[in-house]
Amino acid sequence: MPKHTLTTGFCSSNDPVLRFTPTCDPLATHVHLYNLLTPGVIRDRCLQRHIERLRHRFRNYAACYPYGLWAPRLVVNDEMRSLTETYLPLEEMDSAFRRLFELALRYRPTPLATIAVSATDWLDFLTQHRSTVSSANPAHLLQSLCDNETFRVSFLFEHFLPRRNGGGFNRYPRQLGFLKCHLEQKFRGDGDVIRCLDAACGTGEGTYDLAGLLRDCGIPVARQGINGSTIEPLELFAAAHGFFPHDPARQSNFRSVMRSLMDDNVLEGVGFQLEDIALPGGKDASAYDVIVCNGLLGGPALHVEDDVMRTVAALAGRLRPGGIFLAADRFHGGWKKTMPPACLMEMVSQCGLNAIIAGEGIAAVK
Repeated sequence: MPKHTLTTGFCSSNDPVLRFTPTCDPLATHVHLYNLLTPGVIRDRCLQRHIERLRHRFRNYAACYPYGLWAPRLVVNDEMRSLTETYLPLEEMDSAFRRLFELALRYRPTPLATIAVSATDWLDFLTQHRSTVSSANPAHLLQSLCDNETFRVSFLFEHFLPRRNGGGFNRYPRQLGFLKCHLEQKFRGDGDVIRCLDAACGTGEGTYDLAGLLRDCGIPVARQGINGSTIEPLELFAAAHGFFPHDPARQSNFRSVMRSLMDDNVLEGVGFQLEDIALPGGKDASAYDVIVCNGLLGGPALHVEDDVMRTVAALAGRLRPGGIFLAADRFHGGWKKTMPPACLMEMVSQCGLNAIIAGEGIAAVK
């Protein structure tokens, strides 16, 4: 199956970057979704061979495994994990899911788009997907994903938008309060234009928080531009469309916030784009007055010192003179030991930014 470019239907054909503007329109949501996902039934000989091997594996597992089979809410212990890995090695199942992702996604998934990256064993994987998965049989699960488009869509969003990645509106209230004071002091003139970047925006709640903040500061939409960016296309889609098929309650709450902002006409300057924030900004170099990068630096997704430094340097290079950079997180103490706030502040200083006292996390001005 040929892989489609990420431009069809929602951005200029001359622009290789995937971009969305916020919308809850059902038709637009449907069209944009199926530019990213394969519709209908999936049939593939290679994947069917994987399924048959796993069907045989699972029969042996079910016959030899001394515990009850996995079901949602089952409490799993280390012996269960060890025995499951013996009879159902995650590496073998990972090959099958890699093939499924290649067929189900109309873009090339990143090398990290595997089940082995997110789980240590099959029981761990099932527990992570308990909202959509009810069977312990990998062959049954894969066959259902091939046959049932609606189930497949929910599963893909649950896999690529895991709950453990955080999320939620107003997640860093003290940071927002600090930024509001900063903006009210700096952008008083009628002619001032403010551009904001929510770097590594995830599912976009922080981007909408910025839109609400600029509204509360009295900055007209004509004088603002807000971009949210991420490297995961399904995250980007969920952010722009409030689309969470695996979590209806979250979708309802998310769209309620979106519609409230739309009613206030404050989303006209908001956009979401696919990009690697660790790369230089190109045409957006030195273009932003505010860059927020929450829940990324020094955590599970980005903690190698050289990689963090490269990302901080790239973001600092995209600030205008006088622009402000902010970063906060909810990482547990183990990550704080790996990458203390003082270490991040030193990196920021090395990039030519001056640290200032912030309400939450770190802040620095160029």
